[in-house]
Amino acid sequence: MTVIKRDKKTSTSDLIEAINQLNVLLKDQHELDAVNALSKASEKLKSAPMGSKDHKEGIDEIIAAFEGEHELMAYTYQRENSTEWSEADELSQVSSRVLSLARRFK
Repeated sequence: MTVIKRDKKTSTSDLIEAINQLNVLLKDQHELDAVNALSKASEKLKSAPMGSKDHKEGIDEIIAAFEGEHELMAYTYQRENSTEWSEADELSQVSSRVLSLARRFK
């Protein structure tokens, strides 16, 4: 197994990219409120210096979208006995990546 070490700048850009991917999938699920919340958080990450109050608020908003109002945590669970790759599998993978990257900043 290869371990890729990331710095925080790389993690921020990876997180923004993963949010963009997740938003595309969430639109197909009609999760428009969650898409808006994640987009706003992503904009904070793009514009705020790392470690700033706005950057931390952006991270908190992403985690809150999973654990709070939007309940995006439901998309992180993998289906059992899946034999074919599906949109649910892609949602699981991308949403887990967003949550994992966001939690790295906590």
